[in-house]
Amino acid sequence: ESYQSLPPMMINTATMFLLPLLMLLLFPSVSSFGTTQQKKCVVKVCHNKDCCKKGGGDNLFRTFRDLVPSDNNQLTIESTGCLSQCGKGPNVCLVKNGSDEKMYYDIKDALDASAVLDVATPEAEYPIELLVAASNIHQAEHKASPAKKEELMTSVVTDLSKNSNPALMNSHAMFHALTIRADARLDTNNIDGAIEDARLASKIFPSEGKVWRILASAEEQRGSFDGAIVALGELARADPSFATKAKKEIERLSS
Repeated sequence: ESYQSLPPMMINTATMFLLPLLMLLLFPSVSSFGTTQQKKCVVKVCHNKDCCKKGGGDNLFRTFRDLVPSDNNQLTIESTGCLSQCGKGPNVCLVKNGSDEKMYYDIKDALDASAVLDVATPEAEYPIELLVAASNIHQAEHKASPAKKEELMTSVVTDLSKNSNPALMNSHAMFHALTIRADARLDTNNIDGAIEDARLASKIFPSEGKVWRILASAEEQRGSFDGAIVALGELARADPSFATKAKKEIERLSS
């Protein structure tokens, strides 16, 4: 039995649909138009007690976040349990392409963390302003008096606001600096300044509970119990572990 040849138009149509599919099957890391698909990297920061004692844990976790601009979608920062190299800590595990793991040891400050990020996503941009900010934040958290904290964080906020770059103004570093400055201003009885900073920070990351705790305290000290109650409600939503305490505080302020 003989078959007639397919019309040229049908052949061209079939080729148009089948070729991209064939390219995806043969080259899964490349799209049909030749654009390389971005692979997300994960930086896992050890939260084991030994690493925490050496400056790792939450401190190092926040430092990594402070270094990443808000428009970076290639990188995830996560906390993790013990990485089994306690004597070399603080430790970080870099995971690329879902399974390619590499350990980094003795990561103590923003400069060390920045070097890890450069390896994680060498094609990404990590602005120098964020490195300076992360270094100043680290200094403020560990050594500074409230007045010095306010001075350092004011320099960070000013630097990150200079060019009105959304990736810097909406970064974790900006949020972190505003939160620290709000807390410092609360300690020096600059209540209005603390409220202003806390409100700005809450607009950047409303899911972070600490900023709502600061705002609630500042509002109460100013005598605005309604404002404190609203902040406590937001705290309960942002951090359910504080829901019971927030409820008791709301009842106290409402009585």
